Amino acid sequence: MTSGSADDTVFSCTTEEPRIAYALLTEIQPGDLLHVAGFLTQPDNPAEPARLTVDALEVMATAPARALLEMVLDRYGDYVVVFDADTDAVPVFTVLGQWVGLADNPDAIATLIDIHERVNGGDA
Repeated sequence: MTSGSADDTVFSCTTEEPRIAYALLTEIQPGDLLHVAGFLTQPDNPAEPARLTVDALEVMATAPARALLEMVLDRYGDYVVVFDADTDAVPVFTVLGQWVGLADNPDAIATLIDIHERVNGGDA
């Protein structure tokens, strides 16, 4: 069996494991080398990206510590956002770790949360 490696591969992920979501929101840092296991599924529409359902997460190597000023987590009610000094884009999650989306800039956060609540009936 041959095992391959893909550097900088980005997948839209979800998990049913609260401990994995908690670790991603509180313990994992950008640049950490992770090993994840789960199921990769391709949506019916080939133009949409594949989704990875993560069942297991292991930190293989931690990244060098970044300056605290570079990244800030903030809470918007039932939502958590990640401000990074290196980009205007703002990742948005529910406090339970569900991916909400990527706001193009801080001004778009409220719109993204509003859309998520309308689609999901107000439950974060």
